[in-house]
Amino acid sequence: MFKSTVLGSLLLAGLAGLTLLPRDANAVPTLQLGIAGGTYDWSTETVFATSPSFSLYAFLDPNSSNLLTDTYYLSMAMSPQVSTTADLGSFTYNGNTVNVTSDMTYGTPPIDAFSSTYDPGDLKPHDVFPTYFTEIEFSFSSGNESGVFNTQDHPSWGPQSGTGMYYNLFNIDTSNLAAGYAIHFDLYNTKLCSKDKGSCAGSTDTDITKFAPFSHDAQSMTVVPEPETYAMLLAGLGLLGFTARRRMRGA
Repeated sequence: MFKSTVLGSLLLAGLAGLTLLPRDANAVPTLQLGIAGGTYDWSTETVFATSPSFSLYAFLDPNSSNLLTDTYYLSMAMSPQVSTTADLGSFTYNGNTVNVTSDMTYGTPPIDAFSSTYDPGDLKPHDVFPTYFTEIEFSFSSGNESGVFNTQDHPSWGPQSGTGMYYNLFNIDTSNLAAGYAIHFDLYNTKLCSKDKGSCAGSTDTDITKFAPFSHDAQSMTVVPEPETYAMLLAGLGLLGFTARRRMRGA
């Protein structure tokens, strides 16, 4: 009887301890991106849009280093990588037009006054960068609150009822982007580099202090050519084949 009582008490104590685990145990990142109606691709660990026009959400689960009052940044980058200044159409966010690549910067985020090239405090290199990108700064509002959830588990969700997490909405339209390209999104928080915490690339070097994990970034769907473009391409290939056959016969 005594043994069973003790074991029962230990079990209850263990369960109570589990309920007191910190919120980080829920594996919800401080910063994450989601797309309403989006899908999650486990091979690239990215949330993808399912149409050219979509609602992109930035989510913040605040902590002592990433406050609701901080300024945050959204990077919008060309994918696949682009290193030439080619005209690749345009896209819009919240009604603002970005011409690709004339309105963009080549390199790795963040953009700072010292340099647009990668330094150790910038976004960690991954398969998207370096490429042409642009970034916008924004703030989360206390009026835009959501229940806490993981966009990796629920990629199609927008803000949920409840509290604990904050969001900012970006209405994206990639309809006018050149065929074969997409826009890749990254979310992060920055500060001026402090020499007492490491080497700086310059007096105005801006470094990232926190970013949405690469498993919680987002991307638009790749623009596919119009049917007329396919028809022209096939016609061109047919003409090339016909010319080649004539040359072979002539030879």
